[in-house]
Amino acid sequence: MLGAAELHARARTATNAGHHTRACSWARQGLERHPTPVERALLLTTLAYAEAELGHLDLADGLCRDALALAGVDDHTRGTAHGQRAVVLLRLGLPSDALAEFSSAIRTLAADDEALGRNLLNRGNLRLEAADARRALVDFERAAAHAERTGNASLLAKARHNAGYAAFLLGDHVRALTAMDSVASFFAGQAPALHAVWLQDRAEVLAAAGLRDDAVADLRRAIDQFRAGRARRAAASAELLLARLVVTDDPAEGLRLARHAASRFAAMGADLSRLRADAAAAVCACAAGRRRLPDVERLLAELRARGLADEARRLAIAWCGWLLAQGRLTEARRVPLPPSTPRRYEPWAAAVAAQRQIALGRRADALRTLRTTLDGVQALASTLGSLELQTSLSGALTRLGQLGLSVALARPDVDLVLEWSERTRAASSRVVGVRPPTDAAQADDLTELRALHAFGGDPARQRELRRRIRERAWQAGGSGATQPVATRDELGAALAAADATSVCLFVSDAELDAVVVDGAGGGTLVRLGPLGGLASELAGLRADLDVAAADLPAPFAPRVRAGLVQRLAQLDATWLAPALARVTTRRVVLVTPGLFSLVPWPLLPSLRDRAVTVPRSATAWARPPARRALTRPLLVAGPSLRRAADEVGACATHWGDPEVLTGPDATVEAVGTATLRSDVVHVAAHGHHHALNPLFSHVDLADGPAFGYELDRLVTLPDTVVLSACELGAVGAGDDPLGLATALLHAGVRTVLASPVALSDDAAARLMPDLHARLASGSPPADALAASVAAFGPDAPPLVCFGAGW
Repeated sequence: MLGAAELHARARTATNAGHHTRACSWARQGLERHPTPVERALLLTTLAYAEAELGHLDLADGLCRDALALAGVDDHTRGTAHGQRAVVLLRLGLPSDALAEFSSAIRTLAADDEALGRNLLNRGNLRLEAADARRALVDFERAAAHAERTGNASLLAKARHNAGYAAFLLGDHVRALTAMDSVASFFAGQAPALHAVWLQDRAEVLAAAGLRDDAVADLRRAIDQFRAGRARRAAASAELLLARLVVTDDPAEGLRLARHAASRFAAMGADLSRLRADAAAAVCACAAGRRRLPDVERLLAELRARGLADEARRLAIAWCGWLLAQGRLTEARRVPLPPSTPRRYEPWAAAVAAQRQIALGRRADALRTLRTTLDGVQALASTLGSLELQTSLSGALTRLGQLGLSVALARPDVDLVLEWSERTRAASSRVVGVRPPTDAAQADDLTELRALHAFGGDPARQRELRRRIRERAWQAGGSGATQPVATRDELGAALAAADATSVCLFVSDAELDAVVVDGAGGGTLVRLGPLGGLASELAGLRADLDVAAADLPAPFAPRVRAGLVQRLAQLDATWLAPALARVTTRRVVLVTPGLFSLVPWPLLPSLRDRAVTVPRSATAWARPPARRALTRPLLVAGPSLRRAADEVGACATHWGDPEVLTGPDATVEAVGTATLRSDVVHVAAHGHHHALNPLFSHVDLADGPAFGYELDRLVTLPDTVVLSACELGAVGAGDDPLGLATALLHAGVRTVLASPVALSDDAAARLMPDLHARLASGSPPADALAASVAAFGPDAPPLVCFGAGW
């Protein structure tokens, strides 16, 4: 006859195999075999587990209480019973009681690393549900430590992943992405539904960091994997999250997803989840501007009654926005809008709140609301070391800045307009930069990618390496510091020191305007007029510049260049002349929106006799890195560029002791090492702008491409960089353009001379030696470029001085 201990072992084996009815039978037989107190407690606990799995939760709770009431039971067994009862209580909908039981289990399981780690993980999950992310993070970290000691890979991966999610809720996106990436390979090797949980959680972090497209892609993969694993409820939850994510960009798609999730939850009898989905559908209907909405007031009351505060908050925001759009201000003013919390700066909520304040005539309150949110998001950006993540947040900042700009223009007050024009652009330029630590894994991936790219290697492997390099960069932490927006007085003082005038162009409500500030601190608002056909005009300019850069047959070249000169003159006269007419100095600081990122400013008639520098923002220009004397030049010639070696050789003659790398010597490693000891670097090579991920923009060197990501490997950077290559200026969409020039400026280079469009090899080879003669004689970069362009004549190449030109 089997004894109690053997019957308990059989019951455990049956539960682990999912045979819960059989487990109940074995356990009950064991209870009849006169077990010791410890054996009885273990049998009762295992029986409770099996009964709970069969849906008999009240019975399971009673069995756990019976086990805990036994005398003569050791701490480990008692802790196991506490942990089992906690799980049962949680399924009974008693989270507070479950939390207390988990805590009791943890106190009594000190000698069992695995059991202790499991209960810490469970308690951490419960604390996450209770919105106590700080203490949840402590539990997860402790669980991970115990899992490491026992070598339990599954427990370790779950604890680290959950610690990342808790860090995300606490506002630490870098820590979240780092923790989740550390266990990515574990979850990728698990069942589809388990991997989908990892994808879904990471999607939330990516979305909050501004990487909406990546988040959407991860969520769609998660939904597919949940379905593959037949996890229908989890798939519906992921659909609900996706609906919330796309609501501002595609509310119709969000409405479809939310309704589908609601029907799934209803079919499962998941009433609370169905209510969440109904709320999300109502939010999407509001955002889509639907004429007819569900009974929002009733839905709000039900959400609040069921404790769904976040859902109620989102719906209230959307409903208020819908009422304002319908002109129903009286009703909109009655909708309660909870304020942003210190770790939840939601641009959408701030925009609706500010719009209501504007409609009520409370413009100062509206600007205060917008500033608070903008500063909060800016603070978040400062914690991120990745330039991509920083610029990804700029879209939301720009939209709020535009709303504040429309308020400022209503007065108009020059100081206020200047402030808000700055808030609409290049948010990453206000982040205090920090050099990232050396990342050996990323360096290895860049080396492999370079080799594959150079020799046309496996495209799938190249895509995988790009993904890894990009995601590794997300794990770099930022300085946590930002610069305040430069005031007119501060900007004026910097302009006076440089004997320059600033022209800050900005777009608001489909109109182009400018603030002109001089060195005396005077400021003027210039209204330049509606945008009209500017976008098509700029597209035509791009085409003209590309054609003009080509090696054209003699009969066509003069005609093409004449057309380009005419287009530049038209652009100048129509859009810029009224603002530039206010400029009395020879030097001009030109701050422009992203719309103008491809314009070769020194070639415009109004600027031809001026020295022009184009910073990322007026704030960045007013506080540049300290200027260094240019005495240690590095001149590099890349392969396959017909005149690169001649250009570099001619430039070198103007310097006393230049370092020159050409031919097979011009490798990425050699150039990187030489850059560390140089204060001016000139690269003549083929350049390539990578539109999908601009930090993969590169110049071709002897052993392959040098990518924008290579900059993170350099401890120090030169004062000035000259890129004699195509399309490597501040190109990109939006008001925080991202390209190789931007990456250089962000990394700490003071000035970049580059072309945002195609560059003629012959023209560059003719102009660059003259430019270096002026740089070597001590002329500041913007002045040197202006003089070289003037000496070259009307066919000068489209080079622009970015950053601080003096």
